[in-house]
Amino acid sequence: MWRFGRRPRRAARTLDIAALLVPEVPDVDPVLRAACEAVREGDVDAGLPLLVESREDPEVRALRAAGLGRAAAGRPEEVAMLAEHGADRADVMLWSGYALLSRALDGRPPVLSSAERKAASGTLHKAKEALEAAAALRRDDAVPWEGLQAVALRLLADRETMDRLWRETVARAPHLFPAHMTRVRALAAVSTEAMEMFAFAGSVADTAPTGSPLPAVLALAHAEHLSRERARLRREGNMDYIVDLAMGRLHGENVQELFSFARDWVAEAVPHPRDAQAHHLYGWAFHRAGMTEAARWHLSAVGTISCELPWSLFGHAPSESARAMGELGVDPGRAPDVPPSF
Repeated sequence: MWRFGRRPRRAARTLDIAALLVPEVPDVDPVLRAACEAVREGDVDAGLPLLVESREDPEVRALRAAGLGRAAAGRPEEVAMLAEHGADRADVMLWSGYALLSRALDGRPPVLSSAERKAASGTLHKAKEALEAAAALRRDDAVPWEGLQAVALRLLADRETMDRLWRETVARAPHLFPAHMTRVRALAAVSTEAMEMFAFAGSVADTAPTGSPLPAVLALAHAEHLSRERARLRREGNMDYIVDLAMGRLHGENVQELFSFARDWVAEAVPHPRDAQAHHLYGWAFHRAGMTEAARWHLSAVGTISCELPWSLFGHAPSESARAMGELGVDPGRAPDVPPSF
C-alpha cells in the first residue's frame, strides 16, 4: 500500500471547495488561459498563435483547440472570418469547429425542448462541417478527427461512423488522451455489452507508453458502467436510496488492477497536459472503492483544477468532485505529500 503520511486539515464545506475549483481547460496552461481571456474579451486574433505553435504536438493542440473553442463559443463567426484576413484556413476551421461544438454543449440544460434539441443538432452539424474541412486541409492532423469523434458521439452516430473516426484519429496520434476518453464513451454508447468497453480500456492500460496517464481510461470505463447501471435501475422504478445500495462500491480485482496502474504511473510519470484528468479519474475510483488514502492523495494532486469526467456521469461535476474532496478532507491547492519510492 502507498504510505501517504500527513493527514490533511479539516476541509472546507463542499460549497466552499467548489468555489475554489477552476476548469482543467484552459487552466492547466497559463499561456492558454491568457489567450482565452483575451478571446472572451473580443481579441479573437490572440488565439491563432497558440494553434500555429501546437501543430507538431497533438496533446497540446487538442487542449488548446478545446480551450479556445470554449472561449469563442459565443463568436464562432468571428473565428471563421479570420481566414479572410490571411490566417491559415486549417487552423481557423479547427478552431471554428471546436467553438461550434462548445456552443452546442456548454450550459445546456439536462432536459431540452424540441426546439433546443433541433438548434443543438444544427450547431453540431456545422461543427462537423468545419472539422471535416480542417481534416482535409491538414491531413496529418489528428485533432480534427478527435473533434469529429466528439461531435459524432453527441449526434448518436452509428457504430460504423464511430469506428471510422477512431481509426482516422489513432492513425495520426496513437496515444492521444482525449481520443481514448471519447472512444471509451463511444463504446459505452454503441456496445450492447460492457465487456467490449472494458476490453478496450484494459488493452489501452496494458500497452500505454511508460509514464503515460492513459491507463486512467480504465477508471472511466468503470464510471461509465456504473452510471449506465444506475440509469437502468432508475428506469425500472427503483428509488434512489435502493439504487445507491445496489450500486455499492468498486471492489476486488478491479480495484487492485486500477491501483497497480496508478502506482506505476505515479512512480514513472512523464509530465502530460492531461495529468489532472488522470488524477480525477483515479481519485473518483478509489473514493468509490473506499480506498481513502489513495483517493485523498490523487484528489489533492489536482490542486484547484476541476474536470467534467468522471464526475458529470453522476451529477453536477463541480459539486460531485467537491463533495468527494470534502468527505476525504482535501484542501484544494495544498500540495499532497510526495509519494513514496517504489
